[in-house]
Amino acid sequence: EVLRAQPELPADQRSEILDDVVAQADELGLLVADLIELAREGEAPSAADLEEVRLDELAAEAVTRARRHASGVVFDLQTEPAVVEADRERLCRAVNNLLENAVKHGPPSGPVDVRVTKDGTVTVRDHGPGVADRDREHVFDRFWRATEARGRPGSGLGLAIVAQVAVSHGGTVAVEEAPGGGALFRLKLPVAA
Repeated sequence: EVLRAQPELPADQRSEILDDVVAQADELGLLVADLIELAREGEAPSAADLEEVRLDELAAEAVTRARRHASGVVFDLQTEPAVVEADRERLCRAVNNLLENAVKHGPPSGPVDVRVTKDGTVTVRDHGPGVADRDREHVFDRFWRATEARGRPGSGLGLAIVAQVAVSHGGTVAVEEAPGGGALFRLKLPVAA
């Protein structure tokens, strides 16, 4: 509307407005994708969507993407080969959500520690304030946000999606206080036979 009403805007202001529009469109697209994922109500992936997924490689790809979006954050990735049977796209979304959560709640430069072990476990640890004891039982609820997080961007859907993906794949997700501070999220999936 601003661009239409003021076609004579200087180029730098036009560019700034267009950047805002693109960022808001991207955010809206992610919100729609989150809502579609949640609409699945924990349904198990169909047999056609299941494949053997190298969890360690999927996590490495997710960290590479996260580094592009959070260039100031240091990611420490350590993996062991692990194969799970999963819907790759949904599992990728869950791991991405864990990384985004760690970036959002940790210090601006990180670090974010990511581990994958051969038993099908992905742990993501930030070095932020952690999750208060009173909040741990709600952290995976839809639209729930801790009081301290309400001033930050987000819809309160990311961790709910992680929980839904874990359960629909026969796995689990939990949060705990990390040794030395911060939050540690543990996503565990059954390894492929």
